Amino acid sequence: MRDIVCNCQMVDRDTIDKAIHEKRATTIEEIRRYTGANTGCGKCMSYINSILDSEVPKVAAKKPETTSRFKLW
Repeated sequence: MRDIVCNCQMVDRDTIDKAIHEKRATTIEEIRRYTGANTGCGKCMSYINSILDSEVPKVAAKKPETTSRFKLW
C-alpha cells in the first residue's frame, strides 16, 4: 500500500523521500518542482513540511559523495 502524501497529484511518500535524498530537495518549493506535490489544493503542505523536518537533517548529516574519479592536485 502506498502512503499518499498529495491526493491532488497522487504523490506518495517514496517519491517525496527520493526528491529529498537523491535530488537534495530541502524546501517546499523544491518538492513542488521535483514531484508536483502541493500544486493543487494545498492541504498536504503541513504533511510535506513534517517530512522535510524529519528527513532534511538526515541528508545534511551525510557526507557529500565525490562525483569525480579524477585526482586533482
